[in-house]
Amino acid sequence: MELHIMRNRLQRGRDHKAQAGKLLYAVPFGYVILPNDEIAFDPDEQARGVVQLIFDKFAEIRTIYGLFHWLIQHDIQLPIRPNGGANKGQLEWHRPSICTLAQTLRHPFYAGAYTDGRRPTDPKRKFSSGKSYKPWVPMEQWKVLIKDHHPAYISWDQYLNNRKQIEQNRNEPGSSGVPRKGAALLPGILVCGNCGRHMQASYHASGMGHYACNRQYVEGTEPRCYGLAAKSLDELVAQQVLRALEPAALELSIKARADVEHERQRLDQHWQQRLKRARYDAELAERRYQEVDPAHRLVAATLEKRWEETLNQQRQVQEEYERFVRAKPVQLSADEQTRITALASDIPALWNAPATTNADRKQILRCLVERVVVHVRCDSEYVDTTIHWAGGFESQHEIVRAVGTYAQLRDFDALMNRVVELREAGHAAPEIARRLNAEGFSPPKRRGEFTSPVVYQLLKRRGLIGDERSHDELVGKNEWWLTDLARKLTMSHLKLRDWAVRGWLHGRKTPLQGRWIVWADKDEVRRLRKLLADSRRGVNTYTSELKTPKKRPVAK
Repeated sequence: MELHIMRNRLQRGRDHKAQAGKLLYAVPFGYVILPNDEIAFDPDEQARGVVQLIFDKFAEIRTIYGLFHWLIQHDIQLPIRPNGGANKGQLEWHRPSICTLAQTLRHPFYAGAYTDGRRPTDPKRKFSSGKSYKPWVPMEQWKVLIKDHHPAYISWDQYLNNRKQIEQNRNEPGSSGVPRKGAALLPGILVCGNCGRHMQASYHASGMGHYACNRQYVEGTEPRCYGLAAKSLDELVAQQVLRALEPAALELSIKARADVEHERQRLDQHWQQRLKRARYDAELAERRYQEVDPAHRLVAATLEKRWEETLNQQRQVQEEYERFVRAKPVQLSADEQTRITALASDIPALWNAPATTNADRKQILRCLVERVVVHVRCDSEYVDTTIHWAGGFESQHEIVRAVGTYAQLRDFDALMNRVVELREAGHAAPEIARRLNAEGFSPPKRRGEFTSPVVYQLLKRRGLIGDERSHDELVGKNEWWLTDLARKLTMSHLKLRDWAVRGWLHGRKTPLQGRWIVWADKDEVRRLRKLLADSRRGVNTYTSELKTPKKRPVAK
């Protein structure tokens, strides 16, 4: 009982100290605790510079993985002061890790905020090792949050933006994810206008991208959302983005030069600090060696070895710095300035340059576009597109997608009427094809233009060519030439013939070069329309009722 009371008192004392912002076991790297228990920036200039560089580069790169690789590429290490051991409190330089960077960017301490209870112990769960389970909890569940508690590297708003960016980088529903190397430009920001879900990108063996809404798979419902090929939509959005950037070309070219020079200056400053530290370590080792009594041979030998090590380290850092300067001089040359200005001024050329990756294009696009909403219909090749720009502006557009059949064309009736009109005017198939192309008509799947064979098939749909009409005596009551019934149902005659072969409607071949005659009364026509409606929705498992034809009456 007394032990329980003592534990409660200790917990209350701990909570009271946390509420006052004075419960501190350690501070993140970049900070130190002074003898009077105050919190201050690390006194080492290079340590402070590296911490600030981490936040500045994340604001530019926007991904933890990208930041990690940038630090590794430029050999920038993290300033760590151990909390225990022989080197407690001594500044050490450690290789960055993704885990450490993630904790740094998520830590409110760098925004000048004191917190407690970000990872409370869950008494109901333990790891197999016996350690307590401490899950991260949302900000509103933190026990203590005191802003402006100590000096800050970043503002509170920047901290919130970093958290939001990290959450958006997750590959989860509702998040935009990280731009990847796939050819499709809009994964993560493309939204289905029918249900509001993010559309997913997939790629065919040819490398062509396709966007699809996966609502039916997630909810197990009938397909009501449709996809589209990526090419036409990506071209529209890229064109609009380049048009938006065009007025700022001069400003961007100046900014690009300034950014390159600024980054090189910061890297040069970091190298100068490393050189200064290496010289200081070598001079300190030399002084210690010079001050030792020569009679203490073992001590002198150890200090001499340490001096040689620091001299080698200084020489190595100097050589690495010289390689850095040769590869990236601090000041841009005249040729580099001209190239940067030319590329930044010609934004389309920069966009299409071989060195510009798909991930780069997506990153540029996301700086201007928050999301793109498309309304795709199964019975139309036209897609209403809304671009939601950063800053709140919206622009409305319409693109033409590839569809599978003529029946899915919005202007199918107008197309067929025009074909009939041109045929009745006495034009042959080549001339009809030429006029349809000139007037802006397009065949399904957006594969090229109308040709004579394509027009020939359309003329057969209307019965304007072929020899069926001279053999109408073969057609009985409620019987149709297959092409006539296909025209009645507004569907492909090839699909209808496939249904006849499968036994989904009554039909027979005729001696006329494989021409088919099919039987369908009013009830059968209604059944076939329902079957066609399911087919257009993409349903592949039709009910046996829709696939079974009505029993045909016996002819008297």
